[in-house]
Amino acid sequence: MIKIKKEHYIDTIIYSIDRILKSLKSELRQKFDSLNTGITSEQFVVLDTISCYKNIYQQKLSDIIMKDKSNTTRIIKVLEQKGLITKEYGTINKRLVYFLKVTEKGKAIVKENMPKMKNFITEIFTTISDSEIELLHGLSSKFQADLANTLSNEE
Repeated sequence: MIKIKKEHYIDTIIYSIDRILKSLKSELRQKFDSLNTGITSEQFVVLDTISCYKNIYQQKLSDIIMKDKSNTTRIIKVLEQKGLITKEYGTINKRLVYFLKVTEKGKAIVKENMPKMKNFITEIFTTISDSEIELLHGLSSKFQADLANTLSNEE
């Protein structure tokens, strides 16, 4: 178990991570908006996430993108109205759900803009090496596991 040595919240790793994420999201949102794709950065994240999964449904999508059901519903509705995704009804454990699928138009947006997003991220992290990125991935996985373990112990 680690010992927290900092006296104030603003000196903790949690605060540092929160600031980094908020700044990063803001910067990526601005850069994505400059591409004039016809969708927002939030909608792009949802579109890309759906494209990664063969049988993804709303609850699973909500969990992955860390949005509540109403936010996810709103984004899905917009993407569907724009013809970027479709719903296909099916069942999971005898429950009716709809699976989300990316249309050809949606796939084209992801394919065209993902390389640009990768470039934006590369531009932001010019002083961080690949090995440091891998270390950060490993540490974030440990943070997530510890948090999940803590939360499950509280139940």
